[in-house]
Parts: sequence; C-alpha cells; structure tokens
Amino acid sequence: MAEVRFEKGVYSVIGTKQPYIDAYDKVTGRTNYVSDLSLPGMLHGRALRSPYPHARIISVDTSAAEKIPGIKCVLTGKNVRQNKWGPVTKDEYLLAVDKVNFVGDEVAAVAGVDEEACEEALSKIKVEYEELPAVLSMHDAMKEGAPVIHEDFPGNVNHHFDIPRGDIESVFKNAYLVHEGEYETQLEYQAYIEPMGGISTWDSKGNLTIYAGIQTPTWSRNDYAVALGIPVEKIRIVQPYFGGGFGAKLSQQVHPLGALLAKYAEQPVRFFLDRIEDFQCGLPRVPMYFKIKTAWDRDGKYLGKRTYILADNGAYASYGAPIALTAMYRINIMYQVPVLHSVCDLVYTNKVPTGCFRGFGNTQMHLAHEMHLDEVAEMLGIGADEIRYRNLAVPGYKNPHGWKTNSCEIKQCIEKAITKSDYHAKRDKLTKKNESAGDIKRGIGLAGAVHVSGNRSFIKPFEGGAVLLRMNEQGKVYIYSNEPDMGQGIRTTLSICVADALKLDLDHICVPDPDTNIVPFGLGCFASRGTYMATGAMHMAVADMRAKLIKLASEMLSLPEDELKLEDGSVVSVKDPSKRASFAELAWKHVCDFPGQHILGIGHFTPAGVEYPDETKYNNVSGGYAFGCHVAEVEVNTKTGQIKVSNIYAVHDVGQPINRLALEGQLQGGIAQGYGWALMEHLKHNEKGRVANACFLDYQIPTAADIPQIDVDFADSFEWSTGFGAKSIGECATNPTAPAILNAIYNAVGIRFKELPITAEKMLKALKEKEKASKVRG
Repeated sequence: MAEVRFEKGVYSVIGTKQPYIDAYDKVTGRTNYVSDLSLPGMLHGRALRSPYPHARIISVDTSAAEKIPGIKCVLTGKNVRQNKWGPVTKDEYLLAVDKVNFVGDEVAAVAGVDEEACEEALSKIKVEYEELPAVLSMHDAMKEGAPVIHEDFPGNVNHHFDIPRGDIESVFKNAYLVHEGEYETQLEYQAYIEPMGGISTWDSKGNLTIYAGIQTPTWSRNDYAVALGIPVEKIRIVQPYFGGGFGAKLSQQVHPLGALLAKYAEQPVRFFLDRIEDFQCGLPRVPMYFKIKTAWDRDGKYLGKRTYILADNGAYASYGAPIALTAMYRINIMYQVPVLHSVCDLVYTNKVPTGCFRGFGNTQMHLAHEMHLDEVAEMLGIGADEIRYRNLAVPGYKNPHGWKTNSCEIKQCIEKAITKSDYHAKRDKLTKKNESAGDIKRGIGLAGAVHVSGNRSFIKPFEGGAVLLRMNEQGKVYIYSNEPDMGQGIRTTLSICVADALKLDLDHICVPDPDTNIVPFGLGCFASRGTYMATGAMHMAVADMRAKLIKLASEMLSLPEDELKLEDGSVVSVKDPSKRASFAELAWKHVCDFPGQHILGIGHFTPAGVEYPDETKYNNVSGGYAFGCHVAEVEVNTKTGQIKVSNIYAVHDVGQPINRLALEGQLQGGIAQGYGWALMEHLKHNEKGRVANACFLDYQIPTAADIPQIDVDFADSFEWSTGFGAKSIGECATNPTAPAILNAIYNAVGIRFKELPITAEKMLKALKEKEKASKVRG
C-alpha cells in the first residue's frame, strides 16, 4: 500500500475534554449491561467444576440431577457433540471428556428455570475421579518426569520460540559491560466489574445469537464455530454494554458453553460466572520468568540483548503464544539495540488458564527490562534518564525485527516527566536525606514504555478498521463500528470525530450496540487498536458523508460546491451565510430523490507499511507506536515495611489527543492497575491447586484510599499514518507504572526486588536481610 501522510487539521472539538456520551445513563443506573438483559422463556445455566487440578474422569452419573424439578437439560462431555477449540491452540473441550486439568475445569453443565434448581442439580451429579499428579509451578513443568498435561505436548511445552537477530555471542565477547538479571511476575486477576457471561438463543433454522460481554464480537465467532461445530455465518453476536474486560473478554469458554446448553434445552440460556468462578476460571495475566543479559559500551550505548522467558499458560493455551511473543520483542522498538536474541518456552501447568491482560506480555517485559536498565545505569555511573536518552528510538527508526516508527516522542515524554516531577533535584536530595533519615525512607524512580496501535500478527490477510455512517431522514448520524466500547469511551471518541468533521452537535450522533449482522467486519478491541484503526476509518467516512452533503446542498441552493462549508448542522454559503440548508433538509431530500435511501458515509483504513510477520517473525506489525514515561515517588516505612506511593507523573505520546478527558481516565485507570500489580495483587494457588483467594475479601486491589496523586500530560505529537493523527493509550498506560515504582523503592532503601508483588512482609524481610548482611560486612 502506498504511503499516505495525513496532515493535522484545525479542530474545535477534537483535543478538548468531553464527557462520555453515555455517562449520564451510566451514573444514574439507566444503562442496561449484558447481565441485566432477559429474554422470554430464558433459562439459567451453571457448570459443575472439577475439585482436582489433574484427574481422570472414570464416570459421570447425571440421573438424579435430571429428575430435579425445573431442570431442562444436563450435559456432560460424553453426551454432547463438541470439538476441541481455542483461539490459537485447539486444546480445550467445552465439557471435559476423559480428563480434567485444573480446579474449575467444566465437567458437566445444567440449564434450569432458576439458579436454585441449577445448584440443586449440580449437587446431585456424581463424578468418579482418578486423581493424577499435578504440575503447579512453571519451573517444574519441563523437568524430567513431570506429569504430562496434554498428550500432544510432551514436556508440557505448548510453544518454543527462538528469534535470533545477529551474532549475540560476539557482542558479549567484545562489550565493555555485560549484565545479567532475573525477574519474575505473578498471576493477576483483571478485576472487571461484571463477570464473564452472556445469553444464548437459537432460532428454528439453527442460527445462534449470543448477547455477550465481549471485546471481539466478530472475530470470536470463528472460535465459537469450531467449538460448536457449526458454520461461522450461523453465529450472530450482539455486544451490549458490559462491565469492563482489560483483555480477558476476548474469546471465552462461557459463551459457547452457554450456547451448547441453549441448543439442547431448546430455550434461551443465561450463563454467567459468579465472582468466585470468575476468579477460578477466568483468564488472568500470564506469569513470566525472565533472564536478561545485556551488553554495553563504555558510554552506555546498548550493544545487544539476550532474553530467556518461561511463561505459564495454565491448563489451556488461550492466547498464550502471542502473549509470549509480545513479551519477547515488543519493547525492542523503544530502544535502538542492534543485536537481539530471544528465546521463550510457553508451558502448561495444572492451574487456571491464563490469557490476555492489559499490556499483553509487554507489561511483564517492561517490569524486567526497565529495572534492568536502572541496574546498568548504576554500574556505568550514569543517570537512569541518561542511559535511556542515549539509546531511544527516533522517528523513522527500523529495528532488527523490521518494526518502524513513524511519530516517536519518547524523548519528549521522559523530558516532560522529569521536569514535571523535578526528578533530578528530588533524587539528589532524597539520596542524601535517606542516609540520616528516620523510619521513613523516600525515593523516586522512572520507567519508559511503548505499545502498538494494532498488531498485524493474528490474521495474515487483514489488519485495519471500517466505519459506516448513516444519516437518517431527520439528519441524525448513526455510527456503526466493530471496535466495541468496553468502558474506554470509544463511542465518545468516534462521536467527537463526527462532530468535529461534520460540524454537528453531539446530541445528533448515536452509536448503537455492535451487532455482527449489521456492523462492518472488524477484529474488535485488543492490541490497543480501537482508536487508531477506528478513527483512521472514520476520517474517510466523514469525508465521504461531507462530500455527499455538499453535493446535495449545491443542487438545493444552486451554488457551486467550492462556495459551501459545513456549520452548525447545516451546509452554508461561504459568501452569504443566510443561504443554508440544514442536514435535516438535505437528508429528507436524499430520501425523496433516492426513495428510502439514507445518506451513507463509508470509511475503511489499513495502515501503510504494516505486514504479517514471516516465518522468522520479521516485518513491521503496527502502523503507530505509542510511548510514555512514568515517574513515581514512594515512601517506605522501615519499621512496618509499608510502602506508600505518594505521586506518579505520567506523560504519553498518543499522537493527536481526541478526548483529553478519556485519555486522562485511561491513564489514571492504567496506573491504578500497575500500582496494584506492583504492590498488592497475586492470584495464589494452594498446594492442592485451588485458587486460595478467589474473592475480593482475600484478593487485594487498590481502592481510592490507596491511589497516589496522579499528574498526567501528553507529548506534542501527530501520528501521520492515520486520519486525525491519534495513537493508542489503553495498554501503554499500565506498562511503565510497576517498574517506575520498583526503581523508586530501590532509590529509597537500596534493595532491588525481582519478584512481584512487593508486600510489607517482603519489604520487612528484605530490610532485615540487608541489615544482617551489613553487619557481617562491617
């Protein structure tokens, strides 16, 4: 595709702070979320789940359950037609057939008139198991003699990746400094407001409709079609409002399982996980272990990097492979590193299946790499900011993987964050003060970040977005897009673009719920693609509608097209503003001139210079790369071990901001999640393989009382590869938070923690060990 450079326009609404168009209905309780919906004749679905992490199913007796009043069907893996499915690896049944692989694996499912009948039926199902040895640690999964979880994957390795770029051994041999570090991240639950679920119904012709809380309504139909053994065109997904996703709500087990119940019950079925089930059976963040070895010259120039990653898939693959690949190389577009070698083993364990979480593997790598950079800077005797400045990517940089930046303001992000936080003055002052301070030690630290705006490594022939605009006969504009809103505000983002380009009030713009029978084809919202792709397509769609409005007005007003402009919901003469035609008048004229046809604006967008990776994982996968920098200030109480983050300064390169209010909200939410990941959150399994803290009483997430003061700002930037010039923010908002906090902790107490989360107990233990070691040396 030929390179197209979009120019920055003059905007009146774009770049301002606009309340979400649906905010009033949400805060007043008028919004219907997917869990609020009900269909006539609707049944309720529940699943019987394995109490063992690894066991063979000897028998399942459902006879007593089938006799419970109100129960319409009872399903097991042996009495239904189903196929193994999965978004990458086809390794999971909707209902286990011969074996269960984690505590929570679905063994049977029931549909009944209410939840009580379902619960009673589940209690009557008798299952005989033969318990098998389990693998509960990714570090044990590949050991000789470890129990095999999936027979098709000996050694429990789902994927082994090896991506060399250059002669790394020669680089290490000739480097001034070689540094190696190890780091590890934990299971983290997404903690969205509304658990996974949906409502399924079949018509008399075998067509399935699922009302689903899902991030990828069109694309997930392909996965569900495999699981259910039906053609994709038989599946329709309607995506109403749903209570957050943060990556977990791409393809989900709960939707096709609910559909299976609805098929056999021959009635609509509502199937939602309760909160405990969501903890036990959702798709939390993939835990990863990193060993990073880097090479440097005397002046702090990055010469090369070798990375080994061990990633924990849990019981089933889900999106583990692309998540692992992302961890291997995404950060390599932020720094100019000429030689790279990445190796990863993605392994199965008998724990909850893992999946997508805001940052998608990149967050885990940022934690390891941004701490590693600070370690190297200290060894070389240069500042943490300076080592980054000397190695940052610049506009037009092409890295060893074939990735290429367009706009790139990471240096500006770091400079602004340092200035806003008064980083250097505070760091010098705190370093001296902590030597003589009392129990409270203070520190400051920074970390950079990068993320894609879309990722062309999922579907070879397609990457892009499409938007359809329809102006009805009253002049109201409807937006149809397959980049769905999961709370991030994309309905408002697209409405702002229409309002600015067509000079139309936001009250005259509507965004219906995505329905795969109506909206253009699209991949949905993941890989931070929504704003970049959808506004790119919107730029063409509004231009198409604008041209049609101008042409209609030219005919109606008998004026040349080049003497007309759009203003306040009308087409107006540039020379004589009294000569005008409202959109309502033009829309009615169009409906009458072309009987029944509304004015349409059709837009599509494919980023130029983006290619599907070849067999060596080489080629540019994203049109726009977003960047950011966070600076964190912490206080550590050396008597209690408590850590307080007092301030976080965040500056991001998002290209042209569309809605500053939404961007600030995304940053605040991303920082809150990064804070929780660094200091609180850890989804733990006990020795029997059961999630030990499967509720919000036991699983800590940050509250308003925990969140530090957050100061956000944006770089002066414009992403010329897409219409309106916007890049992503969703995942990049989280990526640098945890490493910035951990670097600040080191500045405060001189201890580098390599494994998350950093709790008060871990801090006290580390302080005592440091004191003991100091006495030994003294």
